[in-house]
Amino acid sequence: MASVVIVGLGLSGLGCALELVRRRIPFAAYEKENAPGGLARTDAAGGFRFDYGPHILLELPGESDAWFSGLPGLDLLRCTGASGVALGARLESVIPAPFQQNLNWLPLHVRARILFDAVARIGRKEKPPGAYSEYALARCGRGIYDLFLRGYDSKRLRFPLDQMPADWTNRIEKPWLRSLMLPRSGARLPGAGKREGRFFYPRSGGIEALPRAMANLLPEGSLRYGSKLMEIDPRLKLLAFTNGTVTPYEHLVLSLPLPEIVALLKQSPPEVRGAAENLLYTSIYVLNAGIDGPVPPWFLLRIPDSALPFYRLSFPSHYSPDSAPEGKAIVVGEISHHPIRHFLSPGDARRQFDQGLRRMGILQPGQRILVETIRDIQYGHVLYNHATRASIRLILEYLRAGSIFTCGKYGQWRDMLIPKSILTGLAAAREIAALVTGPG
Repeated sequence: MASVVIVGLGLSGLGCALELVRRRIPFAAYEKENAPGGLARTDAAGGFRFDYGPHILLELPGESDAWFSGLPGLDLLRCTGASGVALGARLESVIPAPFQQNLNWLPLHVRARILFDAVARIGRKEKPPGAYSEYALARCGRGIYDLFLRGYDSKRLRFPLDQMPADWTNRIEKPWLRSLMLPRSGARLPGAGKREGRFFYPRSGGIEALPRAMANLLPEGSLRYGSKLMEIDPRLKLLAFTNGTVTPYEHLVLSLPLPEIVALLKQSPPEVRGAAENLLYTSIYVLNAGIDGPVPPWFLLRIPDSALPFYRLSFPSHYSPDSAPEGKAIVVGEISHHPIRHFLSPGDARRQFDQGLRRMGILQPGQRILVETIRDIQYGHVLYNHATRASIRLILEYLRAGSIFTCGKYGQWRDMLIPKSILTGLAAAREIAALVTGPG
């Protein structure tokens, strides 16, 4: 029986398994679905190929660059596409992304307001921000916050921005104020913001091509699909699954959402269970529409306007050649919801999605939706209140004391892109290797 057990074969769990293979450490891996990938999965419907969510590889930094290139059979396209921020309910007012670096696309009177605000803040002593809303204001100024960030993040997170800690994220880009002086034609000086985004995406098979390529390198006998975890007994180091399997472990790696991990623990301390109450989240309806005819040229649009239900639209048929039949296209909308803070039924989300596409002009008169699917991602966005960071630390320290390691965005309860998520799986495997075989 393998002393190392992995539960959850999403991308981070697969990364952990591959690192254990590389280090010749035997393991057993359990996955509740019948295929690997977690949310990095792809469905086929009516001749279209829909990802579970709009996944792309925005970057392959450092170690992961070589790591991805070493996956046999994975053919990643280097894609270039325009993204933007749609300020109104129509497509006439799209500002190229990054918004904060393309301020020259704004009307002159709006640019003047942003400039006056920036000048007024020079030399002003401001207290350190105590909430995310204050951090965003201090980072970008009132004009950009009101135009873009407040509306976009309010729709995306469905949580009061003044109740989130200032250090919840560091991914807000600082404004490039010189762009206020550039002509709207898009002419740029050295150092100006780029209009086009660069990213990677599998040439065929959708995002699921990535976990398939990873799983193909794993020993078949180590994988157990259709195995849903029911209970973790840290004292006896036993796992119980809904199919009746009971498995001992010496070292355990989990990529399940952290609130679910805590709920599965047998006789965990009250302080650990209490800490889980600070693991906040917002769910996402991902709506996929296969449509007859063309779509706008962007690959992604962020939409802060409260009159529209979705906070983001993406158009994967622009960068995924085999995702739609010839002459057809795909548009994907993301609508946030929560059972208490912002209740929305799947039927209402679907209706609002269709109406929003027509209101924006994404769907022209007479243009039809041929295929439409909806997927509810429960832990869509991980959120923090002012006690969350300490709560995560308490939970992870308790787990680690029992040689239980977590990986991935949801296992570690922090926002991260795909490459970083995989690297957390590699890191967990290396920690275990140090325990099993010693450092080195």
